[in-house]
Amino acid sequence: MRTPKKKKVSKRPEVRSLKIQPDTRFNECSRTIVPVIRLSGVWLDKLGFAPEQRVTVTTMDKLLIIRLDEQQ
Repeated sequence: MRTPKKKKVSKRPEVRSLKIQPDTRFNECSRTIVPVIRLSGVWLDKLGFAPEQRVTVTTMDKLLIIRLDEQQ
């Protein structure tokens, strides 16, 4: 009888590559193109991000940190 293999818990973060898409915003006098990053997939659910939850986004130079909002 074979024993089931245990999954290794990686200490390294999983890296994903996404393309930043353009979106056009209109107002009465002008239009502006802004960057959009859309995240979706089962992988978010596996990380504990579920629909209807709120997140906080922390920003630094060329860095975004997205966390579940603990104050829900």
